[in-house]
Amino acid sequence: MNAMIAVACLLALAALLGAWRSARDGRGRRGARIVVQLLAALALWFCLYPPSTREAHRGGELVVLTPGVTAAQVAALARGDDVVALPGVDAPRAIERAPDLAGALRRHADASRVRIVGGGLPARDRDAALGRVVAFDAAPLPRGIVALDAPRDALTGHALRIGGRVEGAPGARVELLDPAGAIVASTLADAQGVFTLAAQARVAGTLSLRLRASEANGTRVDEIDVPVAVREGGALALLVLAGAPDAELKYLRRWAVDAGARLDSRVALSDGVALVEGGAVLDAATLAATDVALVDERAWAALGAAPKAALLHAVDDGLGLLLRATGPLPAEVASDWSALGFDVRASAQAPAAVTLDRVLGIADARLAFARRPFDVQASDAAPLLRADDGSLLAAWRVRGRGRVGLWWLDDAFRLALAGERARYGSLWSDTFATIARARAGASPRLPADARVDERAVFCGVGAGAAVESPGGRSTPLQAVDEAGERCAAYWPAEAGWHVLVDDDRRLAWHVRARDEAVALAAAADREATRALVGPRDTVVRDARAVALPRGPFFLAWLALAALLWLLERALRADASAHAS
Repeated sequence: MNAMIAVACLLALAALLGAWRSARDGRGRRGARIVVQLLAALALWFCLYPPSTREAHRGGELVVLTPGVTAAQVAALARGDDVVALPGVDAPRAIERAPDLAGALRRHADASRVRIVGGGLPARDRDAALGRVVAFDAAPLPRGIVALDAPRDALTGHALRIGGRVEGAPGARVELLDPAGAIVASTLADAQGVFTLAAQARVAGTLSLRLRASEANGTRVDEIDVPVAVREGGALALLVLAGAPDAELKYLRRWAVDAGARLDSRVALSDGVALVEGGAVLDAATLAATDVALVDERAWAALGAAPKAALLHAVDDGLGLLLRATGPLPAEVASDWSALGFDVRASAQAPAAVTLDRVLGIADARLAFARRPFDVQASDAAPLLRADDGSLLAAWRVRGRGRVGLWWLDDAFRLALAGERARYGSLWSDTFATIARARAGASPRLPADARVDERAVFCGVGAGAAVESPGGRSTPLQAVDEAGERCAAYWPAEAGWHVLVDDDRRLAWHVRARDEAVALAAAADREATRALVGPRDTVVRDARAVALPRGPFFLAWLALAALLWLLERALRADASAHAS
């Protein structure tokens, strides 16, 4: 005899015994007491073993509740769904709990499809979800900084461009603070919460900036760290060929000398007369030792066929070539530059003045710059410099192993005249860094946005690589070959700056605390989960028996028991009155 039959027999016996005693009792309300006793027994039976109803069911699909799921999302679930909740989910007790997605899939072996509901899968569960996720019902993002586009490392003297998005606070004021708490840049986010800031990487070392978002009344929305590892760059080898001196060349040459670049230049003064600095000879040896060649249209027109061929051969071998348009292009020059991928034509309209305040992170400087009146067509070129209004001022494209760029901003030197020499230098150093010959060797790939107790992956490491924690503990990495390179995993236990030691290289990388930048982490989980969603195949819908909730039956039994108690109490009161 199983438990269900035993309970049924006991309830039936108790109900019949109560009815029999009520029937033999000569007092009033016998019929009402018998009916209430039988109904109470029936309600208790349905409370213990609720009846089932047929509910729609998606065959082979498992619904997984993830951290961040809302009460409305839980309430919207169909009663026929197979539902599990991962750790960190605030869900009703009736929902099955699972320690991780892999464990849930082992329990539900027939589940070939997974539907994610909530904030998204944490990193530990994404491998188990590969090829299974067919839908993702994302919860709203929390209020705060949910997107951050910032460099993990930079060279000294370069500009740090930091962008992102603030959720739930359109028009918020976003400020960038240095380690001492001083504001180095600020801006207002747009209606979608998007913002862009810029700062300077002045000295080598680890730099921990703070990004703060506040409402108009000063209420803080969010504040997160922006870690950047700043390192010294190698000296730039720059070759300048110009058809005439101008103000841009004057300040550019001054910046190059101050920055420690090796400068070779030839600036024509008149026919047969030129100002030469260094060895500005276009032979194979000189060009092989040069990182960037800067040539304007007049110098290009003066080059013979052999120097042009040597220059383009060097570009194919890795040299960076930046073409600078300072005036109308002769037909021959326009033809040559078109062959290099830039179709430059004179514009019928005079271009309007442009600003670079947002691009360079200058707060309300309102400096106006001029650009040459050209219409430039380059279908496969990438932007090198844009104005605040989005108009293109410079572009670059790949040629062989090198890069060729075109620059038609006319007067960037106005930055130096306005006292912004550092930003003027950053403008040109960033430009040359994009165009210049690649000389650095392969470097290990460091983890992005690492967090405490989450797996951090390194690739391209050597056999003896190790990680030094902020506390000074060194942990050797066990690297394995994966897709042709050696990769290793590491689980950081401390927040702060760590160091990857690989042969004679020491590379700094940052680890966030587990509860730091919560909105940013939620957005990352959301995007990573969305990337797992694959095509949804035909869903087989059927009906399955689902037990009705016990709560209403329990309340009914409680009400009937209370009514029965009131009836018995009334009978006792009547009996006492007759006895007296």
